[in-house]
Amino acid sequence: MTSLLLALHTADAYLAIALMGIAAVYGLAAHRRRPASVSPGYRAVLIAGAAVLALQVLIGLAMLASGLRSSTVLHIAIYGALSPLALPGAYFYVRGRGRGHPNLAFALASLFLFAFLIRALFTA
Repeated sequence: MTSLLLALHTADAYLAIALMGIAAVYGLAAHRRRPASVSPGYRAVLIAGAAVLALQVLIGLAMLASGLRSSTVLHIAIYGALSPLALPGAYFYVRGRGRGHPNLAFALASLFLFAFLIRALFTA
């Protein structure tokens, strides 16, 4: 069971990295075209990315419950806690002060997550 969870966690990590890379490029391109509105296609990519990150956290919690722990507490505390909060943080920023450039805000949050998830994959 633990090897299955580990394989799922790793596969989901690669999927999350790919989605965040796509979301970053898509957001920067959308910002150049229409900076003031988020297209339905871009919104779908962001929602898919958030769902994959939520699944990543659930698999990580299942791994913790089954006794399979990361080599460092940093991986759990930082990557597991902060990754799923980046996109909602960008959303609340856009709803408040960042209304003029939502695509740029989401693109930067996605770019941050892209790099953050790569770092998490290599420290696990």
